[in-house]
Amino acid sequence: MAKREKASWVVWLRRLVQTAFLLLFFYLFLETAYHPINKAGEHVTLFFNLDPLVALTSWLASHTLVRAMLLSLVTLGVTLLAGRWFCGWICPLGSLHHFITSLRGGSARQKIEVGGYHPWQKAKYYILAAFLVVSVLGANVVGWLDPLSFFVRSLSTAVYPAINSAIVSMFTWVYNVNPGIGPVRLTAVTEPVYDVLRKHFLAPHQPYYWGGMLIGVLFVAVVALNFYRARFWCRYVCPLGALLGVVAKNPLVRLRRDEEKCNDCGLCLVNCQGGETLGAHAEWKPSECFYCWNCKSDCPSHAISFAWQPGREQKHDETLVSVDH
Repeated sequence: MAKREKASWVVWLRRLVQTAFLLLFFYLFLETAYHPINKAGEHVTLFFNLDPLVALTSWLASHTLVRAMLLSLVTLGVTLLAGRWFCGWICPLGSLHHFITSLRGGSARQKIEVGGYHPWQKAKYYILAAFLVVSVLGANVVGWLDPLSFFVRSLSTAVYPAINSAIVSMFTWVYNVNPGIGPVRLTAVTEPVYDVLRKHFLAPHQPYYWGGMLIGVLFVAVVALNFYRARFWCRYVCPLGALLGVVAKNPLVRLRRDEEKCNDCGLCLVNCQGGETLGAHAEWKPSECFYCWNCKSDCPSHAISFAWQPGREQKHDETLVSVDH
């Protein structure tokens, strides 16, 4: 099997953008939820306003739309022209899944075997349809599985309280025991650090929530599923991804494969995040592609490229390949 080359500059740019938006999300989350001087929801709603699923279900359920949610039209516009870039470059939960996926082990051949499209990826479209029907009936419950809602709820009710409790307990233990060597005590270092954490990270009071343990277990399970399939949530569950997939059915930025250069090594599927192909020489599915550019970067034959292509191209120019087992 051909040797994988180093990641391209586009992949590194995508990683930088993903990291920046994920850190921004965490910062806005902390500023919103755990500092009393801030109004609840004032900051982190930036991401919700970019979420077209939240805007659509809100409008269907109440026939009203908050003006700030019109920002979601930007997400739809970019998706219509350039595919699911929001999923691959912007979405904070997607970025977390992407990072966890990169930690999974296994050989390249094993990853190729599970890297392609699976029919169960249609499940997210049925989930989306169910939420839209319920919204038309007047009940907006999309927050159960909307990725931003799920992420914020998991952080606020389970992850952050657990981290807050662990940090406070650790620093309290150090303060009470005051370990050290002779006149040099550890509290000389930990207490200034603790003061900074109390001002900028820790909650004024330890938060507790009924059901926090259950939500925490669900969140850990969702994250752990990335070791089973790359970005499992994004492929099979995410209703926002399904909505963007419908919009991205025929984008102007498209993948092309040069059949003369392709040697059927299958490395394009080793780090594929969306699973947008099925079998050897299968049609590329833009509705499933996150535009992570891993396939282009991994192809040792330089047979894969992304190009601006108005209108549909023939299928033989829009395919990826995998190993024929």
